[in-house]
Amino acid sequence: MWWNDLAAMAEALSALAPHTDPSARVSPRATLQGAIRIGAGSRICDGAHVQGPVSIGRDCLIGNNALLRGPLCIGDGTRIGFASELKNARLGNQVSIGPQCFVADSRIDDQVYLGALVRTSNHRLDGATVSVHIEGTAIDSQRDKLGAWIGEGAALGVGVIILPGRIVAPGSQFGPRITVERNLPPGRYRLLQSLHSQPLE
Repeated sequence: MWWNDLAAMAEALSALAPHTDPSARVSPRATLQGAIRIGAGSRICDGAHVQGPVSIGRDCLIGNNALLRGPLCIGDGTRIGFASELKNARLGNQVSIGPQCFVADSRIDDQVYLGALVRTSNHRLDGATVSVHIEGTAIDSQRDKLGAWIGEGAALGVGVIILPGRIVAPGSQFGPRITVERNLPPGRYRLLQSLHSQPLE
């Protein structure tokens, strides 16, 4: 069950030893608290706030005013855009997170692209635990907060919202403003839009 990966990550990071590689660049206007490991060549920009335990790989970019709340593991070559918030998430290598995204309680595999304002919803409004559908079977995760599993190479356009516990298939593409309400097979998805011209008054 993929949410167990998050629990395993949190356990592994509980013993994280703080370390910043000498080649990493951390802005004096960034804030770092707790156990944080920053890999070679990575950059933490102005206004970023990183609250450990957080492991950041090599050659990563943490953009201006980003908020990272551990436990959080970020793979090599990953870029996180302006004012994005991430918490309790596991990100693979070469992931691109656009500006003002929210990624929580989620697993993001290698080479995923998230456009600006993508949201992983992680909490049911009725307060019930989140169920995950796997091969037609609903499995209770027994977690009151659970985001999404986004498979390798998936690309999500501006403003996509993913409801709690959903799985985005590897290689899938979702156009702007789609709400992912259920698990879908790999494919390319877009909203149909109908515009009607009216005379100017």
